[in-house]
Amino acid sequence: MLTWGLAVGALLCLTYFVVIVAYSGIGTAYAFIWILFAAGLGGTAFCVWHYQRHPRKLLLQLSVSLVTLCGTGLVILLVLQILIIGKVPQVAESDLEYVIVLGSPVRGEKPGRTLLLRLEKAAEYGLQNPETILVLSGGRTSKENGTEAEVMKQYLLDKGVPEEQMVLEQHSVSTVENIAYSRILIDTLRKKNQEEHHQDERALPAYLPAAMGQKASNPHQIGILTSNFHLYRAMQIAKKQGMQEISGIAAASDRILFVHFCFRDGLAILKERLVGNL
Repeated sequence: MLTWGLAVGALLCLTYFVVIVAYSGIGTAYAFIWILFAAGLGGTAFCVWHYQRHPRKLLLQLSVSLVTLCGTGLVILLVLQILIIGKVPQVAESDLEYVIVLGSPVRGEKPGRTLLLRLEKAAEYGLQNPETILVLSGGRTSKENGTEAEVMKQYLLDKGVPEEQMVLEQHSVSTVENIAYSRILIDTLRKKNQEEHHQDERALPAYLPAAMGQKASNPHQIGILTSNFHLYRAMQIAKKQGMQEISGIAAASDRILFVHFCFRDGLAILKERLVGNL
């Protein structure tokens, strides 16, 4: 039974790799991990099968070690999937002061599929919350293309989002940099706004804002908008950088590639943890 289970798992991984390549091309980032999964499960299945047939020709420790390794790896990845999917908010926090929209690769002057879905959510949120400033975060990922932020801005302008509602962060090339540079930009904008309105704020009596019916400040002043599979990692990176009061906004992702993106981000979480970004 164990042998068959491992063999079926290997076949499913191999099949999914073929689906990914047929759907989005051989250049799909980290598609090869499904070949590695298939090889690991298939190799373990073979060792278990061989030991059951020829117990004296194969060390029991090898089969047990491979099964333990595969089992531990699967448990870790499944726990990460629960964290990734379980942390996706059902409703986005409204009236945030700033929302950081994380970039993703572009195709020439047009957003790629992942970025397109993020921008659709950003346009929806921006139009529903006109006081929120959208921080479009993404630098240049190739010599041929412009910055991700520039492509994002043009798309949102076409969707009717006012230019004054957007600011661009054009230096980052990773999620860690997206958040770090955006935080610096937001701090700069806040400081500038405080300097511009300092005299006006000092002139108002302390009771006047409440008397005028102004709403209490939102404890979550900054939001992070990214793909649903990517939100958990982005939020944890932001908290590691000291941004505690933040709100997550999840954009949809490609349904066919959703499983691939989730497992890929699970591996990225492990990597970020090892290098100290989480």
